[in-house]
Amino acid sequence: MTPFKCLLPSTIVYGPGKANELGALLAGEHILFISDKGVQGAGVADSVLAACREGAASFSEYWDVPPEPTEEQVEVVAAAVDRPGLSVIVAMGGGSVMDMAKFVSVMVQGGPSMVDMFEGRLPAGKQVKLVMIPTTAGTGSEATPNSIALRPALNLKVGVVCPYFMPDYVVLDPELLCGLPPHITAATGLDALCHALECFVSNKANPISDMFALESMRLTFKSLQKAYENGKDIEARGDTLLAAFYGGVCIASSGTNAVHALSYPLGGRYRIPHGVSNAILLAPAFAYNMDACMAKLAQVAELAAASRGESLAGKSEQQRAQYLVDFLAALTRNLKIPASLEELGIPASDLDWLVDAAFEVKRLLNNNPKPLGKTDIRTIYTSILTRKC
Repeated sequence: MTPFKCLLPSTIVYGPGKANELGALLAGEHILFISDKGVQGAGVADSVLAACREGAASFSEYWDVPPEPTEEQVEVVAAAVDRPGLSVIVAMGGGSVMDMAKFVSVMVQGGPSMVDMFEGRLPAGKQVKLVMIPTTAGTGSEATPNSIALRPALNLKVGVVCPYFMPDYVVLDPELLCGLPPHITAATGLDALCHALECFVSNKANPISDMFALESMRLTFKSLQKAYENGKDIEARGDTLLAAFYGGVCIASSGTNAVHALSYPLGGRYRIPHGVSNAILLAPAFAYNMDACMAKLAQVAELAAASRGESLAGKSEQQRAQYLVDFLAALTRNLKIPASLEELGIPASDLDWLVDAAFEVKRLLNNNPKPLGKTDIRTIYTSILTRKC
């Protein structure tokens, strides 16, 4: 059996309205609340803010977290919010907000810079506790020791893995997702699916990651389309929220691979939203990987078929694996994900750069169930260069 390690948040709370119960937990703390303008404008944070202020020794707010932040923007935020005595950061939002909070939590009060962390000089500890309240069901950042920022000099998103990024307290409240627009529901839900499926076939896959990955995918297959079509469906929202969290647990103990490796240049250079750049690569990458992980894809195909009320009895392993790839392609179409790089404004003339950039994401490519050289990467990108009629 392959050795493995699994990190989890210290406390996980799930249920409608649970985010409004933070007052007792945070009494006497010096709190910084971090979020973005989208959450502020939606009004979903109002009751959470009231709960955080209740009994706090001090309370401050920061609402200017940018989408997909650069390393320089993280430095700016860390400097803006740093103050003596800060004891808790509450991050409420999507992946960008939660990743920002992770970096800031170790940078304040004399911690390392972004350059330090990118160069492997990680903190020896953290002074500030982290509370995470996701408002999208995708990144699973609330369950991982990973954080990502854009490095403009490289035109690439780069991840840092640090045990002190793991949240201390996570609130999974499906009520907070009920106003999420369909296109964000789609992109974030498919991001969660990528996490679970990539981790399931990863070279680092293990019994813990497999267990969480299978349940994450079952919930996504069952409920993502429902949440997309009816954002007020609280059961579907709860399923997708749990699916995203479970996908994060998978990342913490296993690892993503081809989809994310090829996705990073799309986000880094063209600022394509992370969920969209993953989703467009989902079916093509697994079609290419199929021969190296056929048994596992066939296993997942049973979950996909069950979500449609279909049976794969009598089908060969290869037929079931192909069923899954076709299912993934259909799902992304149904959720209105762009079908080609051309639709995202990426010209064919950039193909060489894309291949070279993706090939450098060794941390993820090393997890792939089969080696991917530049020729392989080029083949995957080429398959989605232009829309197929």
